[in-house]
Amino acid sequence: MAEKIQIYIVEDVAISRMSLETMLTENKYEVSGSAATAETAWEEMQHTPTDLILLDINLAGEKNGVWLAQQVRKHLNIPIVYLTAFGDQQTLKEVIETKPNGYLMKPYQEPTLLTTINIAFTNFLENPNKVIVSETEEMCNDFVFIKDKHMKIKIDVNDIYYVKSEGNYLEIILKDKRHVIRNKLLAFKQELPSGLFFQSHQRYLINIAKIVVLKKDVVILQNQEIPLSLKYKTPIETALSNL
Repeated sequence: MAEKIQIYIVEDVAISRMSLETMLTENKYEVSGSAATAETAWEEMQHTPTDLILLDINLAGEKNGVWLAQQVRKHLNIPIVYLTAFGDQQTLKEVIETKPNGYLMKPYQEPTLLTTINIAFTNFLENPNKVIVSETEEMCNDFVFIKDKHMKIKIDVNDIYYVKSEGNYLEIILKDKRHVIRNKLLAFKQELPSGLFFQSHQRYLINIAKIVVLKKDVVILQNQEIPLSLKYKTPIETALSNL
């Protein structure tokens, strides 16, 4: 019988870390270790046999997941699979430079995670220098094209603060600009990264990376108060806790 693949988990949210450990062991993987910080993980991994690392980008402590990936690339020869709630353009650039073998946006489904691990590990064995990235569309979908006054305009999704629905039209609010397009809120949401944009109200879609203050019934973005409905609050709080 083949030896089990040993996976090291780096995730600073305890419940998420425990969930990953359970998921992996139930699917015949072996958890070689786990840590909440990049520093602890790197200290342990230098002395722990590991076949693959599952790595969150935003971690507690001074160092993030990209820093840890850089150490792994310099000193170890194992595949890296990133797990993250979202990635701004600069972070994604740094991530790509570490040549990840996989990349999953949170929240992910168990079958998707297991498939990503299997593909990343198999391809790494066949060609250690080849980069296999899962959910490439999530990494590369930094831009959307909108039709505004008979023109197609390219917008960096990371520049969007929020989107407001006005019937059959949408107002797309950037830092210094505003675009009005004909579309439905839920349809436009499908064009945006799922881990970055959340509905806060029936008429509003917000970029959680732009949140300055989260209150009981409003969120503040760019000095603008956006309504926050109770039914949408929990997913936003959960996403923020994973940043």
